Amino acid sequence: MLKRLLAIFGFVVILFSVSCKKDLITNDPGARLSFSTDTLTFDTVFTQLGSATLRFMVYNPNAEGVVISSIKIKEGSASNFRVNVNGQPGTEFNDIEIKGQDSLFVFAEVTVDPTNANNPFVIFDNVDFITNGNNQTVVLSAWGQNAYYYHADPESYISGLAYSLIESYFPPVGGVINLPNDKPHVIFDYLIIDSATTVNIAAGTQLHFYDKSGLWAYRGATLNVNGTLGNEVVFQGTRLEDFYDDKPGQWDRIILNEGPANHTFNNVIIKNSFIGIQAEEFYLDGVPELASNSIKLYNTVIQNSAGLGLLVRNHNIIADNLLVVNSGNVLVALQGAGVHQFTHSTIANFWRFGSRSDESLVLTNYFNLPQSDGSQLQVAGDLQANFDNCIIYGTNSEELGTDSVDVAQFNYLFNHCVLRTEKDTLDPGLVGKFSTIVLNPTTPIGSAYNNPLFVDPYEDDFLLSDSSRAIDQGSLVLTDTLLLDLKGDMRDNLPDLGSYEF
Repeated sequence: MLKRLLAIFGFVVILFSVSCKKDLITNDPGARLSFSTDTLTFDTVFTQLGSATLRFMVYNPNAEGVVISSIKIKEGSASNFRVNVNGQPGTEFNDIEIKGQDSLFVFAEVTVDPTNANNPFVIFDNVDFITNGNNQTVVLSAWGQNAYYYHADPESYISGLAYSLIESYFPPVGGVINLPNDKPHVIFDYLIIDSATTVNIAAGTQLHFYDKSGLWAYRGATLNVNGTLGNEVVFQGTRLEDFYDDKPGQWDRIILNEGPANHTFNNVIIKNSFIGIQAEEFYLDGVPELASNSIKLYNTVIQNSAGLGLLVRNHNIIADNLLVVNSGNVLVALQGAGVHQFTHSTIANFWRFGSRSDESLVLTNYFNLPQSDGSQLQVAGDLQANFDNCIIYGTNSEELGTDSVDVAQFNYLFNHCVLRTEKDTLDPGLVGKFSTIVLNPTTPIGSAYNNPLFVDPYEDDFLLSDSSRAIDQGSLVLTDTLLLDLKGDMRDNLPDLGSYEF
């Protein structure tokens, strides 16, 4: 009996000591808060003056209690947001206690008029917490203007991707969807164009992709993106503050499978993705074959891709006035079979967000597909890639990578190009690969390079400088009917190389 009483007494003592510890308040600066999210996003579709309420949790993971000396909305009464803490609404709260290993709810509400054209596209504010001298923040964001929103069906997955079908939002008429451009389009997860559907995207359309989201033209679908000079179609992320203007990897990619007609991009800007465009057959149910159609890229810019700018497998590319710049890995990778024609295009890598080792342009007549048993299946095919009046350049001493297997043909030609390479272009094995080419136009200065090509490539200005070796080096025969450059200026009788005429 005594042992039982002692055990009970000990248990009570433990409970009491734990309870007392939780009731103690610590002033230790190391006692920080944690939160259920670092950004609370209101993605409600605002069709009129509207409001929405969300919540997040504030945790005290410490054994002892803490006092939050201040919880405050940064913009105060001028904010679109309001918060409620412990049942009390307001914009600022003081001396809020959280016991050890306890938590509290913060409810946040936003009210916006989405028809107000003066609103920014996305509205931001902060909820700032000060605890024991620590400043911590939860970001509040909401859409300030009305938009079209696309949310994945929780039960819909392809290859592990949650997706929604564009046909669910805009039913096709005769198999065609003309995407409206009166409001921006905001895509969460993946938006898929299903088979037998053609989607036309008109000039001025703005498409904003949330983290890890993208657009997928599934096999049998056709995508036509038709911007105009000065009214381009823009694919980009959802964060529009200056800090995010050139931040790579904000969304995933555009995937293009084989369709019944050419996929076409004209006057388009694709920026800040992981991969700009990935063109390949849907191969999960078989070995991909060479596409019968082409992907046409006219007057198109692909920039600041965290991974690759343009990845092509068993597809054909026609590219006029294409500008692909700044990627963490390869800018343009042409793999497997395909017939590719690049004219007056600039492929240039001045990546400034870390180191890189890959070449700007990689050509192979094969690629490997992972198999369910962990092995790799090699897919090979005949490759022909022509580059006329082009620039392929970057900060690496070698910006052209090539590899091939003997079971398929491997042909490429650089005609009137500036190309940074250390390859021996006079090697008999490379006969017919390089024609009237300006090679490696750099002058070493210490550990840096004097680059007489672009105005300021580290600030995304790829216009030709007045000392560029690309000026007047082009062939008018190769220019053919491509008489206007990427900015709409006329090329002269001695055309300059790349996307821009000096």
